[in-house]
Order: sequence, then structure tokens, then C-alpha cells
Amino acid sequence: MAEPTAPSRPPGFPEDLETCLREDACVRADANQLKLKLEEIQANAAQAREGTALPGRLLAALSRRRDGPSTPEEAAAIFARENVLRRQSQESERLLQHYTGKLDSHLTTYLQTAVPVFLQQSQARVWLAEWERIIADLRADLRELIKMLGQARNNAVAGYDKSTQMMSATARAMFAQSNGLIRSVDARVRQANAKAAELGNLPGVTIIPLEVTINNLTRLEIVAMLREFDRVVRELEMFEQKQLVDLQVPAVAAADALVAQAQAYLAQYREQLRAYYDQRITPTQIAEAIPLILERFRSG
Repeated sequence: MAEPTAPSRPPGFPEDLETCLREDACVRADANQLKLKLEEIQANAAQAREGTALPGRLLAALSRRRDGPSTPEEAAAIFARENVLRRQSQESERLLQHYTGKLDSHLTTYLQTAVPVFLQQSQARVWLAEWERIIADLRADLRELIKMLGQARNNAVAGYDKSTQMMSATARAMFAQSNGLIRSVDARVRQANAKAAELGNLPGVTIIPLEVTINNLTRLEIVAMLREFDRVVRELEMFEQKQLVDLQVPAVAAADALVAQAQAYLAQYREQLRAYYDQRITPTQIAEAIPLILERFRSG
């Protein structure tokens, strides 16, 4: 994504975004003023704490020389002021965090409309989630298929008729039922591949032709059937690991990287806009805006 450029004139933002930017500038300017006041009063308070531990005569002499508090009442007033400014600064910090989140929300909406690449990057994880859900459903169907094949195998061994060299009717029925799950797995694979093609840059899943293989198992002599069955199950287990689990790791990492790029772009653009709006608010505007902003903030 191209680097955002600092605007040279007020951009044509939606009114709610414009308002948020101006209020955010007022909140940050007020926070800076509070910070300076708190630092000053904290220095005075530290001096007062040192002085209140001294004998009265020495305290008076030092206070005259250092412009510190000359009476316990003055020291108490400084401590009270320090507490007030500390509480105000703590509230100001919460307000700053609130406006950063609010501004990011407005800017995200704006950029997703105005910058197509930002929309693609910021929504990468959301869009990937659709593909991940299909993969999760595919894995569930695959595990169910492996489970049913295992049950069919056990019934085939238990009910095998050596004279006819045929497995039991129950085992044959279970193998037949597995065809439904095989078709379900195949459909999920095609669905996953269609979604991967739609989103782009996602890996495809290999289709395994299992239906004919499973049907042929019922015609084999028991030893050959078990050997072939074990091979098929190993293939299915490897398919789940290599084609499904391992495929998600790089896909998720790539989506997360895109989201991170969008977030970095957003943060940089936000700070450039802040610098722009900082130059366009006056002390009068700050003094008028802050009480109203605080009232809304406190009322939730």
C-alpha cells in the first residue's frame, strides 16, 4: 500500500469523521495542558513535603528563599491541587484512549470506502474465516469417515466367512454407508477450492478419488482387504494433516500480515491527520469543547 500523504487542505471527510478529528485534537491539547500543570504542581508538592518535615523557623526561611509554602495551610492547598490534577489527568488518559478508538473506527470506515487496497487488507482475516470454516467442516467430515471405516473394518474381521471369503452383510452395509460421507468430503473439497479461488492467493485442496477404492475393498480377501484398508486410512490421515492443517498455517499468516499492513497504514494516516488538525484549533475552541466532551464521556 502506498504511504499516506499529509493533507495540504481540509479533506472532504464525512461530517462525523471531521467532528471526531477536531474533538480528538481538543482532547489531546487539553491533556498536554493538564500534563504540564500536573508536573508543575508535583514539583511544588515535593518541595512542600520536604518542607513540612522541617522545624517552623527553618521552613519559613527556606520558603522565603525558594518561593515554597510558608504555612501548613499553603502546603495542604498544594497537596489538594495535586490530587485534583492527578484525577483529572487520569480521566484525561481514559478520554484519550476513547478518542483514539473512536477515531480509528471512523477512519477504518472511511478508508474501506475510499481505498480499495485498505479494504482488502483490513478484511483479509474476516474473509479467510469463511474458507477456514469450510476447512473445519471438511476435517469434521473426514474424521467421521475415518471413524466409520474403522467400524466397518472391525465388523469385516469379526464377521468374515472363510468358506465364502466374504465379510458380513453388516460390514458391507457400513462400507456402503461410507460412500455418503465420501461424497460429502468430496463436496467440501470442491467448496473449499471454490472459496480459495474466489478470495485469491489461497492454496487448493487435492481431491482424493475414494469411492471406487472403498467399494473395491468389499471384494478383496480379508488379508488383502486389511492391508488395503490400512493404506487408505493412512492416506486419509496424511491428507488431513498435509492438505488441511498444514495449508491453514501459511494462509492465516498471510492474512494476518495483510491486516497488520492495514493497521500500520491506519495508524500512520491517523497521526498525520492529527498533526494537520492540531494546527487548526484555538485555545478558545479547546476551552469551549472540553466541558461538553467530558459531559458526554462521563454520561457514557
